[in-house]
Amino acid sequence: MAAGTEKPSLSLVAKRILIADDHLAVREGLRSLIDPDPDFEVVGEAADGNEAAQKALELHPDLIMLDNSMPGMTGLEVARMLRVNLPETKIVFLTLDPGIRDLALATGAVAHISKDQPPQEILRVVRAAAGIKPATAGGTRATSPQARLAELLVTEKALTTRQLHDIEAAREQRQTLSNAILRSGLVAESTFASALSRASGRPLWSRQSAPESAVVRQLPRRFCELRACVLVEFGRTQATLAMADPLDDATEREAKDMLGGIELKVVTAPLADVRDSLRTAYAPNVVPLVAVPQPAAPRRSRKPYAIVGVVAAAFLLSATGIGFLLSQSTVVAARGNLTVFQGAVELRHGATPYVRAITNSLVQQGDFIRTGASAHAAVTFFDNSVVVLEPNTEVELATLGVVSGGRDIDFSMKQLSGSTWHVVGHSIGAGGHYAVLTPTSTNTVQGTAFQVRVDEKGTTTVSTTDGVVRTFGTDTTIAPVLVSAGMQTTVTTSGPATPDGSRAAVLAFTLDSAPEALIVNGTGQAAGLSESSTLRYIPGSTVTRKNDKIVVTIPGDDVGRVSSVVEPSSGTTVVHIDTQLSTRSGETVAVTETRTVDGGVARGGVTINGNQLIALSDSAAKVAPVAVIASAEGSRAAKLFCPNTHMAVAWHQLVKGGLAVRILSRKCGTTQSPLVSICRAACALRAFLTIATPGISKPVPSHG
Repeated sequence: MAAGTEKPSLSLVAKRILIADDHLAVREGLRSLIDPDPDFEVVGEAADGNEAAQKALELHPDLIMLDNSMPGMTGLEVARMLRVNLPETKIVFLTLDPGIRDLALATGAVAHISKDQPPQEILRVVRAAAGIKPATAGGTRATSPQARLAELLVTEKALTTRQLHDIEAAREQRQTLSNAILRSGLVAESTFASALSRASGRPLWSRQSAPESAVVRQLPRRFCELRACVLVEFGRTQATLAMADPLDDATEREAKDMLGGIELKVVTAPLADVRDSLRTAYAPNVVPLVAVPQPAAPRRSRKPYAIVGVVAAAFLLSATGIGFLLSQSTVVAARGNLTVFQGAVELRHGATPYVRAITNSLVQQGDFIRTGASAHAAVTFFDNSVVVLEPNTEVELATLGVVSGGRDIDFSMKQLSGSTWHVVGHSIGAGGHYAVLTPTSTNTVQGTAFQVRVDEKGTTTVSTTDGVVRTFGTDTTIAPVLVSAGMQTTVTTSGPATPDGSRAAVLAFTLDSAPEALIVNGTGQAAGLSESSTLRYIPGSTVTRKNDKIVVTIPGDDVGRVSSVVEPSSGTTVVHIDTQLSTRSGETVAVTETRTVDGGVARGGVTINGNQLIALSDSAAKVAPVAVIASAEGSRAAKLFCPNTHMAVAWHQLVKGGLAVRILSRKCGTTQSPLVSICRAACALRAFLTIATPGISKPVPSHG
């Protein structure tokens, strides 16, 4: 009846429990015992071993209570599977057989208790196994400000218990819960600020007017942006610091040191108020232009424009057959398609506030995108170039356009923080441009795959997987460096360092050749082949064909569980998958899987635990995350070249008209036939009226 020796801790988030027993009365009794405890939440029940394994893999509970004698898999078999696939889940055996105690503990269980024990003893063992301190003598427990914040947000329904648990599980080791919630973007800024004010005891500050620029600039801009704080008052002996996270004691201490140790008062502020104050303080001085009023011009008739438009459109039809000309040097605005793999992703159009983004949101030049603490997203462009955004990343699409008649992309992105992975879809021509700008570097490419990381100090690390990246520092008098495949450079304010090769762990999959062969990580990001297209959404991935095999490599550090999905040609019954882990120290570990094709698909995968490579069980492979496939935005002709719906309709009509003219010309034997001229003019007139009178235009048919 011994529990594990893990040190108990206060629970900020209710522990999620799964109950597995083949007797309904036992399950109901345990639920009635556990549910009233605010430290626990029963998330599911299972009546047999197979259901227990499946629900555990689906729900990822913090703790599972297992009977051993159940239909299907026994409790011991379930425990062995969970030790491999869910090592963080605590296992408590609750049985009538004391003889299995040693076997249960040997499989990785933290406790074993007999069903004939008193209910309070069972609850005590469960609390100890979950690592929760018992209540104090007075029936109350001391709660930290972080715990009070969690309680306030759940009580006021700003977050669900499940959302809070997911944030708690995803946050980094040194990251506070309040900071993780702030970065997740799941709680409205005003609501979060109010809850933080009450939890911390720091008064709420409202930005009635912008603080003086001279006051704000007493602290470094970069420090304030990264720590979400702004100095709003500054005197000889004391100052006031507005913080989006007043529970961040480290930021308070650093700010006080920077200000010479004067008395520092901290107030709570919504994140938007902090950012607006910083933006105002550092905005460039603009000299207003004096507008000279002009007399109102008389309204002119549209008829002359209609005549000119008809003539111009007819000329275009005559000259090109489709009525559309583009100069090779013309830059046409383009758009990208946003795909959210996981977590909270926000989008800002121009000067508007950030809003929650969803998959298939359209982005364009001037837009900002930022990801939360556990969020992953991708932007796909018309030329199939892809930018993958890792957690805690913020970027601005500085330029995004089409050049060279639609054959090339003109793209530059400002990366403010975090990590991005770029796969440029083709070799950029002389008229195209692809660049990533960070606080310390400018990186340009012609056609390659590379990763850019910006740390809290603004230092940039550029790693190249394919091709060559040309990297400049902020001092343009210093020569750039060329970062070739397998190399990386670090760029500080003093310039880029000489590129070098850093040995990293690599996980390589060799799969039987198939129309669909993908490697999928825990967030749904995939690398491999899908419908003859190469997918590389996993940062640092490569995809190559080797004889009759497909080889996919991904970085092997901190991978966790990775699944494989193969859809072979018809008639294939089994698929072979060879996986090899090459560690940083040069050691290699390999495992071979032979997976049965079920319903046209073979599913496999591995779990990496340190330097161990463990194949997933069939049941675990079947419930692994599915691949999220991103798509490029719209058609190149009707959407990229046409800035609005009416122009797209007109373009569609001109294309149809050009085809009609050519078909009619063949039937008449000449392009000079009166019937051909009438057809040409009618098509041009219809296209012009679509633009001139948008109220009567109709959408382009989807089958057109």
